Amino acid sequence: MDSEHLSQLVDRYFRGETSTEEEALLRRALADRAEGSADTNGAAPLTPEERAAAAMLRLAGSGRGDTVRIRLHQAPQRRWRIAAATALSAAAIAAVAITLTRPTVYGYVNGRPVTSLAEARTCTEDLFSDMHADKADRTAPLREILDIE
Repeated sequence: MDSEHLSQLVDRYFRGETSTEEEALLRRALADRAEGSADTNGAAPLTPEERAAAAMLRLAGSGRGDTVRIRLHQAPQRRWRIAAATALSAAAIAAVAITLTRPTVYGYVNGRPVTSLAEARTCTEDLFSDMHADKADRTAPLREILDIE
């Protein structure tokens, strides 16, 4: 039985629209499909709805009225993903916080970072005023090397 027909039959079973013959057919098809997926011969595993229908059919077939435990979702396997996502989010928030709280460095004076714009302007003005006050000819060594007059 193809998966589309099986899915439609399962839906009809849950709506209570199947006959006794169709339920027997569904029981056999689900049992065959469950065995096929356990053999690893390429068969697709049962969907949660198909597993629930198979459990209900087994319970109805036993006639004892026992309860059947059905696990439709595989939640414990996904816990590591939640933990990894939480850790990654925390690391990203920490990196952003560190980046945004770091002061702006406008330059360095004698190895010390200058983080104030006013101090950076003052240091720059002092540097240029010292250069302007120095009247020595600093190009003389270059002129001798390059033979420039």
